[in-house]
Amino acid sequence: MGTNRRYPDLGLRLAEERELREARQHGPLQTLSEEQLSLDRRPVTIVPPRAQVWARAWIRFGDADIRATVRVLRWTDDAVGIGVTVDNEKLRAWIWRGACTVIESHAP
Repeated sequence: MGTNRRYPDLGLRLAEERELREARQHGPLQTLSEEQLSLDRRPVTIVPPRAQVWARAWIRFGDADIRATVRVLRWTDDAVGIGVTVDNEKLRAWIWRGACTVIESHAP
């Protein structure tokens, strides 16, 4: 079987979607606590609604860790607020900034 020349990233995207569905069966998307975030004492930068910032990040569903492509929604000095879609459901969480690497260009 050859590669898909028209949509070269389609196979990788479909595999990631399958991994997300499987990981989600292990429990809810984990997020940082209010104590860890300290949002009342730290400035938060919010990505404008029309802008799209994408990243590769380690996220956790229950006890299952997965590296996935996520949308960056906001950030602080230590944490990143991300969004990910699983089975047409939009999920949000806060993760540590070190678990996230921004992608220069990504078209979902």
